[in-house]
Amino acid sequence: MTTQSFKDRFNTSKEELAKLGLEFNSEALPLLDKLYNTSFWILLKKVATEKIIKQTFFEAIENCDITKNYADWDSWIHRIWMREILEFYSDKENDKQTVFDFIDQTEVNLNAVEDYFNSPSPENRLINALEQLPAVLRIPIMMKEIHSLSYEKIAELIDVHDGVIATRIYRARKLLYLLLGNNFSYNEKKKMGVPEGSPKLIFDLRRCALLIDDELTDQQKTNFSESLTNNNLYKAEILIQSKIKRIFGKMASDSPMSARIRAKIERKAKKRFG
Repeated sequence: MTTQSFKDRFNTSKEELAKLGLEFNSEALPLLDKLYNTSFWILLKKVATEKIIKQTFFEAIENCDITKNYADWDSWIHRIWMREILEFYSDKENDKQTVFDFIDQTEVNLNAVEDYFNSPSPENRLINALEQLPAVLRIPIMMKEIHSLSYEKIAELIDVHDGVIATRIYRARKLLYLLLGNNFSYNEKKKMGVPEGSPKLIFDLRRCALLIDDELTDQQKTNFSESLTNNNLYKAEILIQSKIKRIFGKMASDSPMSARIRAKIERKAKKRFG
């Protein structure tokens, strides 16, 4: 599909703008609360969250006459939002250069995992763990847990293969569990890495995340279930994936802040669409 010419773009009629305004109210605005909540748990900063959400919707409104030619509002909003998120971290962190195999290689004991999740954990410990979680892992897991996007959609927005997303989500949950404990030093383990020649476990372990997120086919589930028999390592890994996922199911959005931003976006939309 071709991009609209400058002449056509600036000749958008009042009728077309009015139609776009109706579409914006019915298709774009309903995304606001979910995107605000997801952004907050990615950024962990209200000021940055407000800035990115406003920038996302303001740009979509301003360029709406391009949108009508080649993208629906949902795709348009999400693409702008993802670009803003990734740009926010582009100069701040260099996570993509980190080799995270040490997460896969860190063994977990089934009894210890069960004991941990049977004990109450302070909420502030979760925030501290999230702050240590590298952005390259935090972004996809929040897109999954808070926004409930599929692996395929997350991969499309971040522009990587589905398997990469499965790897990152598995590692994000596993690392969160390790960080929630008292005896895991992320920076120390990261520097140590893994011994040369260590087996590549991630292709097996990431199936634990795929299973919990219902991203496996029936046949894949059957095959994986057979490998779980008397395998406490996999059982511990699956328990971690399941329990960490359950924690995020309780996260609530910041309604007052979201409502304030909504008012600003609605004023911008009214001015643009007439």
